[in-house]
Amino acid sequence: MLDYEDNGFELENQENEGLGMEENQDFLNEPIDEEDFQDSDMSDGEMSFVDTDGDGYEETTVIDYDTDGDGYAETHEVHVDRDGDGIDDYHATFQEYDTNNSGEMDAMIGEIDSDGDMETDKVVKYNDYDQDGVYDNVKVYSDIDGDEQIDVVEKHFDSDGDGIIDTTEVYVDESGDGFADYHEMYDFDEETNLVVLADSYDYDFDYDELFPVELEQYDPSTVSDPDMIFGAPDESMEYWEYQGEDGPCALYAQMFVIEELTGEDIDIDDFINEAVDNGWYEEGEGTAFLNMNQMLDYYDIDNEMGFNKSMDDIMECLNDGGKVIVSVDADQIWFGDDSDIFSPMSGANHAVEVIGIDNSDPDNPMVILNDSGHPNGQGEMVPLEVFENAWNEGDRQMIVCYPS
Repeated sequence: MLDYEDNGFELENQENEGLGMEENQDFLNEPIDEEDFQDSDMSDGEMSFVDTDGDGYEETTVIDYDTDGDGYAETHEVHVDRDGDGIDDYHATFQEYDTNNSGEMDAMIGEIDSDGDMETDKVVKYNDYDQDGVYDNVKVYSDIDGDEQIDVVEKHFDSDGDGIIDTTEVYVDESGDGFADYHEMYDFDEETNLVVLADSYDYDFDYDELFPVELEQYDPSTVSDPDMIFGAPDESMEYWEYQGEDGPCALYAQMFVIEELTGEDIDIDDFINEAVDNGWYEEGEGTAFLNMNQMLDYYDIDNEMGFNKSMDDIMECLNDGGKVIVSVDADQIWFGDDSDIFSPMSGANHAVEVIGIDNSDPDNPMVILNDSGHPNGQGEMVPLEVFENAWNEGDRQMIVCYPS
């Protein structure tokens, strides 16, 4: 269940004691089931009182609102008065969302005042990507030092798809310049109930000069070692089209894959209209993460969506003759903008097809994209480090596709 006060994880962090990480993880006790958030008979504006610490005093008040009149309370206010003086020591508002119009809530955003000073010092974003009723991806944006600026970001996720959050990434901005001074990864130890530093992780992150290479287009005639090209980028490039400035990138990426795997020539206008008619795409709003494979399903393409994937997963799919669609932050790829990971508003804003990996220059590995959003996006070459940072903003979402 959701624990409004107690820590969800105990961080075993020998190097960074004093950061206050333990005191700033009161959002999570275990993977969250939305049924724990409200009883089925709660109606608009219904109030309930909870004794969260077991001392016999109901210090927590939960108010549930049905703001859209559909009979489901999707907005929740939490008030905690620990000392009984009538003043909140903790206040939070949680809003649930059905991002893909499936009829089931799959996301939630919480704004939290954890110290009762009437200022939000924490924002929590929850996602139930596999829509099993349990949140499997949680991001926490915290103002640790009270300067009204986010300085710690925690990303908790289920790395192996077993339904249990088992991995934590922590980004810390000690200097207050908006950039991570260091980044660490933790694994969850089920035996000790501790989050411990990962054994095999490269901590040597360089946040300077992340974008040293101007983007080029893949040219197979200039490849020095064809054996180090993974995938078939030259073949996939034949199916690229430019979407224009405001086109639906996720639909174009799906169309590329469908045409590649079926040989069918698809009319993009008909393709878009089909997605609109089924509620999978909305003009001006785009395509929800969880709807990014709906047209693949419609065309009977064998596909599977996952999150928190790795470059090894992309490589494996390409080596097996599959196709890959991912979500990225286009600003990092197109303009070299730094990832604003310390903003709760940060995230992916674009979908592309990964058509190859170029390891012919071991000092400068490149990811090859069919990017409908850029006029030169046919075989777009992106430095690996840039791609990984942009992909991370989309929670490393990956759709693998194979011939049916």
